Amino acid sequence: MKNLIVLLLLLTLSFGVAASEGIELQEADIDLSDNASLQRGAQHFVTYCLGCHSAKHIRYLRIALDLGVDQKKMLKDIAPEGASIYDQLHSAMNKHDAEKWFGTQPPDLSLIARSRGADWLYTYLKSYYIEPNSPRGVNNLVFEDTAMPNPLWQLQGEQHAESRKTIWGEYTK
Repeated sequence: MKNLIVLLLLLTLSFGVAASEGIELQEADIDLSDNASLQRGAQHFVTYCLGCHSAKHIRYLRIALDLGVDQKKMLKDIAPEGASIYDQLHSAMNKHDAEKWFGTQPPDLSLIARSRGADWLYTYLKSYYIEPNSPRGVNNLVFEDTAMPNPLWQLQGEQHAESRKTIWGEYTK
């Protein structure tokens, strides 16, 4: 799970950290010298995120150059079949299906990473919890009533919230 988060966090390094209302953000510990972890993160990003989200401000070539990966290996191991090294990272999901299934089109993650910051994204991905009354059976402490199901449930397991902040103060279950 951490490898996936590391790739997403790479997108945010030159941008400020955005605060989330009422939630203390966890610090994203990024080791840019651990190339093997960064490469696994890129592969996890394609596996767990690219099915629904795009990252259209990033190209496979840029990832290959930044991570020191041979371009042929990038196309074979990370990019989808038929992709060019010069392609942007586009979602496999079309707009119509996204709106039908989630009520909205998933945002471009290259923009989210830049606008919200590494710590926000890290905390968001780790803040899902079981909530049986929600439409998807989960909710998120950072982004309440999110349309996105927990993408890391298989890696993270089921989390249960002990309390959460609301506009009226802290709510304890």
